[in-house]
Amino acid sequence: MSLIEHRTVIVVGGGPAGLPLAAVLGGWQPFFRPATTFSRRYGPLADALQQVEGSLLGIDFNDLVARGIAPVDLFRALHHPRKLFEDLDQIAMGFRREQGVDTLLLTREEVGGLWNNAPRNLLTLSPGQWMEFAFYPLAQHADEMGLEIDVNTLIKKTDLIDYYHRIPERFAVEDRVRTWQDVYEIAPHERGFKVCTRDVKTGDESTYTCKYLVYATGQRAKLRQLDVEGEDQPFVTPFYDRPEDFPGERVMVVGGGRSGDWAATELHDAGKQVVYSMRQASGIHWQLINDSLYLPYYQRIADILREASPRMEALYNTRIKKIDPDGGVAVETPDGVRTVEVDHIVTEIGGWADYSLLQGFGPLSLFDKRDAYRFQVHQLQTHAHNYESIDIPNLYAGGYLAQDIGLVVMAMHGTTYAIAGDIMQKEGVLNTYAI
Repeated sequence: MSLIEHRTVIVVGGGPAGLPLAAVLGGWQPFFRPATTFSRRYGPLADALQQVEGSLLGIDFNDLVARGIAPVDLFRALHHPRKLFEDLDQIAMGFRREQGVDTLLLTREEVGGLWNNAPRNLLTLSPGQWMEFAFYPLAQHADEMGLEIDVNTLIKKTDLIDYYHRIPERFAVEDRVRTWQDVYEIAPHERGFKVCTRDVKTGDESTYTCKYLVYATGQRAKLRQLDVEGEDQPFVTPFYDRPEDFPGERVMVVGGGRSGDWAATELHDAGKQVVYSMRQASGIHWQLINDSLYLPYYQRIADILREASPRMEALYNTRIKKIDPDGGVAVETPDGVRTVEVDHIVTEIGGWADYSLLQGFGPLSLFDKRDAYRFQVHQLQTHAHNYESIDIPNLYAGGYLAQDIGLVVMAMHGTTYAIAGDIMQKEGVLNTYAI
């Protein structure tokens, strides 16, 4: 039987919510740095922070919330005082390595989370610099690596994932990150939490304990299913990378959100015959399209649909009923059941936050968060000042999984600082002070 390894903090999930915690808990602490834009927009707050000599992680976040300021909003404003990036001096934080806390990050793939599996040509939905971590601006990464990246525009998945992959080495926290570790159980333990993992490549199992646990598995930890006969056919896949992966001419895309829109558009422009099946009504889909025309591929899908391209058929208010081995798909439409012949089916139907790993803790209080389109997350109900679960002491929700975190890119890694600060204060690494 393998030995149980104990760590002070374990972070489960290596995406944009979990990854920055490896660096910040590893000692890369933020300090206030006067910046013109921040001072102009948030004068009284800038004046208060100017008096702080220590790490911003020592802020009394409970007091901050009582004054009507959410921690995620404070650090987002410090990092992004304006939407456009001008230069590094506009970020009102500087980072230096101080004392950290013993931390281990576990992820079932490489760091970067879902971006590892995103289509290779996919553009970010927001300007590149909104996807960055404050301690390592994308412009700095581009300069160090000799890259030509306009951080104020959309960037390719390949540029973003290279940036995420570089974080552990760049900030000397490689020893705090273990990749290809599939966490299959988290249970109570006398030392706090027991975490059981299985190596994705070898099958070897390991057991850890920790005092604090950050749950940062993301909003798509468990993919949705069609739940129909034939869904297990080899030509049905929930993963889309590039058109070359789909030989033949006829591809059905099932979805209706941003991922489905990307796949349907790229497949169409690669010469495929695309049937795009959605449960939603046409008006809801067009609301998403019209609100997203700042994105090049939404301009493109709008043109395809308006021009009624013979290689794209959009089926609204439809449900897949059955998938036959020969490629026949029974589709329930408002006019009755119709059979569509396909070579491949791509199911871009999203996923759910998966809390089933948490076993033996009793019921969890969840909060249903959704945007105006198809993005929805069951968030953990947390304390507003530190994103700690209201049900399980010392369990923290990272990123989108924390209650009331907005479903926008700039909020994705905003829970980092309050979580790290709360743990460091509890461990006596930092003194607590009000601002």
